[in-house]
Parts: sequence; structure tokens; C-alpha cells
Amino acid sequence: MLPLVYVRHPDRLAARHPTLIKTMLEMNRAGHAPAVTECIRMCRDLRNEGRVSRYAKPLKYLPGAWELKPTTRGGLRGGARVYFFWLTDGRPVLAAAEYKAPGASPNDNLLDELLEIAEAVRKGVLTP
Repeated sequence: MLPLVYVRHPDRLAARHPTLIKTMLEMNRAGHAPAVTECIRMCRDLRNEGRVSRYAKPLKYLPGAWELKPTTRGGLRGGARVYFFWLTDGRPVLAAAEYKAPGASPNDNLLDELLEIAEAVRKGVLTP
């Protein structure tokens, strides 16, 4: 089993929850509980399968960034996404989750935060 890494944004290190948990709580409050369940299921698969997880896909337009994306199409489960990047030791750093409506673009703010977290880890500001 591969340990999953949960982090807080470098500008919010005192936050109550890591960013992944915060975004999943927000999804649940917005009525997207099936998407949250799907995110948890995909994270479990990532922990068990690592880089060969069937849900792990690189983001084509953002080098180094990955997403967990369900194989289900449509509905709340099909729109679930978890954004992450890989550490050099092979552990995934889970940065955020969202429900993405069919045909919608990913949340740019979440992707910006993913990049900020990755940069903070690279610079040694954040130690996962």
C-alpha cells in the first residue's frame, strides 16, 4: 500500500483541515455526497494500486499535475475529481477535490492551488 499525502496550502498552514478534506466537505455541503463517495473510492484505489490506478490520469494541459477521474460518465459520481501530483519518492500528494459538471472546465482556483502546493514542496517550504 502506498501512503497518501494530505497537505494544507502554504498560505493556510494553520487551517483546520488539509485542502483535500476542506474541498470534499464543501462538496458534501453543496449536495454532492455521491461525488465525495466516489473521490474516497478513487483515493482508496490510488493507495492500493499506486501509479497503475485505473483512475489516475495526467492533466494534459498542466505538466506534472494529475487527476483521479472516475470511469463512470455523467451524474454526480462521474463528475468527481481529485487533483494531485507525485513526489520523487512515488507518494501522491492529494491537493483538492471537486465536482465537475459534464462539459465544464476544471476549477482554475483549485488547479492554481495545486501548483502553489507543488511549488512550496519543491522549494522546501512544505514538507510532506
